[in-house]
Amino acid sequence: MPFIVNSSPGPGFRFEPSATFEDAKSALGWAAGLERRGMRLIRIRDTESGSVFDEKGLREEIKRLQGAA
Repeated sequence: MPFIVNSSPGPGFRFEPSATFEDAKSALGWAAGLERRGMRLIRIRDTESGSVFDEKGLREEIKRLQGAA
């Protein structure tokens, strides 16, 4: 399922466009990189379900889904 990662820049930082990833772990990796570069309000959207997560929320969702499998 594709995931789209968006963020807002902090003061003095340049804008970075959204990026699309095929799996949740890649999306989480990109989100972590954005955070290290000073981005804020990072949101990850699951394009299949329409659900929107922050980094912590997506990690919890992955754990929940792994527990159900």
